[in-house]
Amino acid sequence: MKNLPQPSAAQLARSTTLLEHIRALMAQHDGWLPFDAYMSAALYTPSLGYYANEGSPFSAWANEGDFITAPLLSPLFGACIAEQAIEVFERTGASQILEIGAGTGRLAADVLNHLKQQHIDVTYYILELSATLRAQQQATLADAAHHVVWLDALPTAFDGLILGNEVLDAMPVKLIGMSQGAWFERGVVWQDGALAYEDRATAFKLPTDDDWQHALKDSGASYLSETHDQQIAFMRSLGACLGKGVILMLDYGFPAHEFYHPQRNTGTLMCHIQHVAHSDALYHAGVQDLTAHVNFSALKNIESLNAIGYTNQANFLINTGLLNQLAAQSDETQRSHANRAHKLISEAEMGELFKVMAWEKGLNMNDDDVLIGFERGDRLHSL
Repeated sequence: MKNLPQPSAAQLARSTTLLEHIRALMAQHDGWLPFDAYMSAALYTPSLGYYANEGSPFSAWANEGDFITAPLLSPLFGACIAEQAIEVFERTGASQILEIGAGTGRLAADVLNHLKQQHIDVTYYILELSATLRAQQQATLADAAHHVVWLDALPTAFDGLILGNEVLDAMPVKLIGMSQGAWFERGVVWQDGALAYEDRATAFKLPTDDDWQHALKDSGASYLSETHDQQIAFMRSLGACLGKGVILMLDYGFPAHEFYHPQRNTGTLMCHIQHVAHSDALYHAGVQDLTAHVNFSALKNIESLNAIGYTNQANFLINTGLLNQLAAQSDETQRSHANRAHKLISEAEMGELFKVMAWEKGLNMNDDDVLIGFERGDRLHSL
């Protein structure tokens, strides 16, 4: 793919070393590496992968990093999360938050600041495996360090709120497709001195109904998409450690009928480098982000968890008081806050693409009981 941003010399050197590691993995798989294994290596190989090296992928604005997340846009995002957390504390009797993959630490800082303003004492756990990001979080959270505990693994038991913002989309996916009526899995090979795709016959299928699959086969059309086994396994692990509380995940994605729409025939895999989005996942392994949208329908029926809410980010933030938070800003800062808040809730920006989903365990919530974040605009029935 032409005209993509060029990595630095240091990034190119690291990518070259990572390619040697990926080629060794290929040798262990007879020269053909399933895409999920490639994605895992590209993102998480210690000291070499995108999320595991000395650099940070995040930026406050477009002058550095590769992408911007909602907490970096506005502190009001964290204030709204904090309002949802307060309700969870009241329902569980446990004032604890566990954030998975806390990025720069900005969300944690904003949540803690809002809770401090409400005179609520909380213990904030962060599960972060990247030493670089953990150091960035510690710097961001220096003023609130006495509230924060960093973890290297999930706790065996936890009560309270488990939180993940743009966590699921970074989990490796398999690429599964159909061509001329036959299922295939896409993998990565080394060909002519470079990474290349190679498709192989497989027993895997996309998690769609029989009518959908028969229609695709009869059409003779080609179709490629993702399956999300690692996301599902991760949610099961969260359910296993949660005793009483709520899991809240914010990410971009769709219900299954939109995810596997006939017109979405090349999947949702996306790459980000220096604020440029593109689809070449083999471009300089280890120096760009690789993501896939979330199939929220696949997460509705997780063992031991009860799905209790699913809505878009705009509804969730408005339900948890974004407009009230905005109105409370000073006249001098209100316009700036309003512009950034607009990006969070605008249908053309993050408001519709990003979804929020919640699960509970141990709260015995009735069918008509609802968390404040889902009081209006709940779409759980659509999954």
